[in-house]
Amino acid sequence: MVELIETMPGANTEPPVLLLQGTGGTNQEMLAFGRRLAPQSPLITIAGRQGEGQQRQYFSQTDAGPVDDQQVQMESLWLGQTVQQVCQSRRWDATRLITVGYSNGAAMAAYGLQSGHLPGKTAVLFRPLWLTAPQPQHRTDYQVWLSAGKHDPLVTVATVQRVAAACQKIGATTTLEMTGGTHQLTPQEVLAARTWLMVNAL
Repeated sequence: MVELIETMPGANTEPPVLLLQGTGGTNQEMLAFGRRLAPQSPLITIAGRQGEGQQRQYFSQTDAGPVDDQQVQMESLWLGQTVQQVCQSRRWDATRLITVGYSNGAAMAAYGLQSGHLPGKTAVLFRPLWLTAPQPQHRTDYQVWLSAGKHDPLVTVATVQRVAAACQKIGATTTLEMTGGTHQLTPQEVLAARTWLMVNAL
């Protein structure tokens, strides 16, 4: 599904960035967002395969029932394989991959890093939903930055703290940024994420 994948060139000496959007996001929005976070890096955005248009997601997320664990695992494997192929074809260093996700995409990023499906050593997770990784892998070389909004009606602070604790359990180093906002990102937390990346990964 080539139409799901878009890239933006950058310096091959910089770590590539994988961008995973929230429900209703677009590839162009994510590429513009990624350029703000990592001005020199090659960018990769891969849209979810579940749903269509403004409802596209990485896994089906509804109030009607629980998440399909098999679907999540299959999509996580597909994302990992796809980003490896993209990096290999463009000679970008997948071992230095930075994964950035928002909401539905952040949940998939957290799942992928815990399961060992996603390469790299760094993740930035804005408002991640909770997904249970059935076979988490030990990743002591991983660094994870997460953000939570105190007034977020969709993803509670407790949920983000639970994701952070799961990352810590596999040996990752975590940083949790608390904001007074809702589910929408604030300029302050985007700046905090960029500053953290500049210090730790770029």
